[in-house]
Amino acid sequence: MQFCKSCGGVLNIFETNDEQICRACEKKTPPEPAAASKPVPADHDDLSSAVLSVENDTIILKAEEGWVLWSGPTDKPTTLGSILKRAHRIHQIRSKRNRPKN
Repeated sequence: MQFCKSCGGVLNIFETNDEQICRACEKKTPPEPAAASKPVPADHDDLSSAVLSVENDTIILKAEEGWVLWSGPTDKPTTLGSILKRAHRIHQIRSKRNRPKN
């Protein structure tokens, strides 16, 4: 016989053997947060002059240098954090490529 680790009650017949808490306790406890991705870098100074525009049903983020840092459809929601993270990384890569070699 198996017992709920939260309330100590007997687990129902319908719970599988790998269950550790009963359905009632499962409803009470908040779900564990999904694995969070790395936080967006705090220094987005290189993106402060970037321009966000809409062209042909596409949202485009362009750097001051004219590089497209991010683009996506207007009908699909995207978080600002993911846009900034990818744009920041693309800007870093393109900046390294365009540095004058000594």
